[in-house]
Amino acid sequence: MAKKKKPVMPTVPRDHDEASFSELVPFRSKNIKIFKSPLFLLTILLAIGVPFLFAAMGGVLGNPDAQQRFGTLVTINLVICFFVVMLFQLMIFFYSRTSRPIWTYMFPFAAVCVIMMTPLITPYFFVFRTILPGNIGSGPNANFIMTFIGMFFGAGLMEELLKATPILFGAWWTLKADTKPSLKENIFWKVIHVRGPLDGALMGIFAGGAFTFIETGTQYVPNMVQSIAKETGDLSLGMAGGLLLLMPRVLGSLVGHMAYAGIAGYFIGLAVIRPKQMWKLMAIGWLAASIIHALWNSVSDISPMLQYVIAGISAVGLVAAILKARHIEAKDAGRTAESFGSIVVGDDDKPKERPVTTAPPPPAQAKVAPAPAPTAAPAVNKEEILMLDIEGLQIPLRANSVIDLGNEPALDGRGAGVAGSIVPHPTRENVIGLRNSGAAAWSATLRDGSKQMIEINQNIRLAPGVTIDFGSNLIGTVVGLG
Repeated sequence: MAKKKKPVMPTVPRDHDEASFSELVPFRSKNIKIFKSPLFLLTILLAIGVPFLFAAMGGVLGNPDAQQRFGTLVTINLVICFFVVMLFQLMIFFYSRTSRPIWTYMFPFAAVCVIMMTPLITPYFFVFRTILPGNIGSGPNANFIMTFIGMFFGAGLMEELLKATPILFGAWWTLKADTKPSLKENIFWKVIHVRGPLDGALMGIFAGGAFTFIETGTQYVPNMVQSIAKETGDLSLGMAGGLLLLMPRVLGSLVGHMAYAGIAGYFIGLAVIRPKQMWKLMAIGWLAASIIHALWNSVSDISPMLQYVIAGISAVGLVAAILKARHIEAKDAGRTAESFGSIVVGDDDKPKERPVTTAPPPPAQAKVAPAPAPTAAPAVNKEEILMLDIEGLQIPLRANSVIDLGNEPALDGRGAGVAGSIVPHPTRENVIGLRNSGAAAWSATLRDGSKQMIEINQNIRLAPGVTIDFGSNLIGTVVGLG
């Protein structure tokens, strides 16, 4: 005889007039993940960096050895440059409202730093500044045309390709995984793959931040300090000149290196979800970023006032790329594009309201008792019910229901960890989506042939013809039943 289970007693309600232990000691709360917070990353870095800066300041002001003071100053400049760049990156990261952790975007940051500080940078210089005319226009007699050509090859094309290298690698891995799903099981998959334009733009911004950090902290500022000190014999004056250069270079990175790389990254991410135009889209992004970059470096030969125009173009291009990327991600996920604080004002696909007619109402008729409401679940439209077809197994897709392929005997356990919930669209009636509540990301092929990654807790809009690769060779097709 089976042992009778004891009834589960309801939890005793707590007294909300008194603070709980987790409210008194927030970092012990089980409902928050402090180590996953980008704000935690910044504050910990500041907790390390600020005491170091105070200590280093004494090493600059009180050390009689000029060479040691110079070395300490270079280190201080590097630390300040890093923190300002990180603040800009975090600002855009929060504004983008991406569902991905910030650690993901530190990969392109680290990759660009490694390329610039090792011999890996040599091929870039050889191709663009030795084989191609990346060094012309640097002489005293150069005009605007010569300067622009030299900057286009030697700064624009070369530096934008360098910054885009880790993004291109992630995009290649993503597209390759569509035909070889085992690549998604690699430990680096979550870090390097590119889901779409928002990922590409953010990766570009972090790559551009790394470029600014290395170039400014190890090249421009130290060279300025040494140049002024050598010319005047006054190291203090050189330090002041270096600080004056540090501020506009780091502050300007948001409309400079970060903006150029963010625009190029947006088009790389767009190529991932629109593979039919892959080469065209990547070429547009690379050329657009390179031209803006080259113009910034050369228009002062005509008039310094034109740099205001180029900086404005960079700002508009970057913000437009971020906003459009947010809109694309929301639209492909089947949710309303959040419009707070942005110019995303609505969905292009939202049905237009019918004009109100002024015809007189029909004559009143006797009321008839309404027919019983149907019990069938809502579908995409009133005539069609959606099913998910997996190797002949058809699973109904009804709003507010769940699917768990691990519980389907016909799949012989291959569906373990594949689960999702059918969610209705928050504003559009009769539109439903499938939310990934399983253990791994999915890959979907939309009706126009484009690809979309569905990370955990993300949605895919359901419509006949959409194909979803759940992994483990499980591929489901959404079909409609009239």
